[in-house]
Amino acid sequence: MSKNPLDYSLNTPLVRPRFSFSNFLKDIPLFSSILIVLFFGFLMLYSASGQSEEMLIRQMIYALIGLIMMLVVAQLQLRSYKHMFMHLFWVGIALLLYVLFFPGKGFTTNRWIDLGLLTFQPSETIRLILPLAIASFLTRKETQPSVKDWGVVFLGIFLCFFLIVKQPDLGTAILIAGTGISVMWLSGLKLKYFVYSFLILMVTAPFAISLLKPYQKLRVLTFFNPDRDPLGAGYQIIQSKIAVGSGGLAGKGFLKGTQGYLEFLPEKHTDFIFTLFSEEFGFVGSIFLLILYVILIYRIILIGFKSRNYFGKLYCFGFASAIFIYVMVNMSMVLGILPIVGSPLPIMSYGGSSMLATMMGLSIVMGCKIYAKELIA
Repeated sequence: MSKNPLDYSLNTPLVRPRFSFSNFLKDIPLFSSILIVLFFGFLMLYSASGQSEEMLIRQMIYALIGLIMMLVVAQLQLRSYKHMFMHLFWVGIALLLYVLFFPGKGFTTNRWIDLGLLTFQPSETIRLILPLAIASFLTRKETQPSVKDWGVVFLGIFLCFFLIVKQPDLGTAILIAGTGISVMWLSGLKLKYFVYSFLILMVTAPFAISLLKPYQKLRVLTFFNPDRDPLGAGYQIIQSKIAVGSGGLAGKGFLKGTQGYLEFLPEKHTDFIFTLFSEEFGFVGSIFLLILYVILIYRIILIGFKSRNYFGKLYCFGFASAIFIYVMVNMSMVLGILPIVGSPLPIMSYGGSSMLATMMGLSIVMGCKIYAKELIA
């Protein structure tokens, strides 16, 4: 039986590092970029809340939990829990079904589970669970995945997509599906299948658009012409562009953004946090933030390249793709390059579900770094 060509020799001795904080800091550029983006996120939340500390403290608690989780989970040997990840898929599906039939009270959409002290968004956990489950499923054997394996993965992606669309949350559904498909492509699926899928998508697009809800159709139309409804559907994108442009080269300065403080900019603590950042820190600050994300994604990809097991490679490449997709879509959305969708900026945007899911994903990346020489059966 032939093993995957991305694997190294199975005769390489197994390396088992001891639990150590120094192991956790083996990738200083990755860890530093995470901390700096977290710091910028805290600054922006303090600014977005009108210098109120409640939102900031809550986000800092989530970040602290995430960092502790990174320290602990990253030390666990991948061998001990790698096969468990494919079964997490069913946990994610169960959560999506639960939120559809038993939505949290007081919410306008079926996206949240109310746990009393905090609210929980299952679709954010699917963002982590799906690439983990796909990587675990496709690497359960030493051979290359078969067409049947990819078919099973595609059905799993479609099931997640369908359940999230029913919430309704089309934007998140598309982003999560894109993440899953990127993992399929990285696993070696031939390009011709993507070409066939694209042709089918183009043929069925008119029928799919007819099934969109009125507000979703309006978002698409507003994307092409925001001025058609400047006080309605086009308000967010128009105000976002004004805020970004008013930041200029060096920005207006911390806590001096007029669009945010005068409440012209909606959702400035979540989906539009990059807009607020651009207004206060300008083009220079925005480029610096973008460089931080580039470093973050590059280091994850590099860890994948250096990993001596196929699971580590596939997961790191898939998770890096997910971070890239969310950063690219969020920044493109607030600049008017893409239609507005519910896409938080990883690590920076306010939200416990998103923060913990991202930090858990990064903890597994760190585990891949620590156990880079371990070969997983």
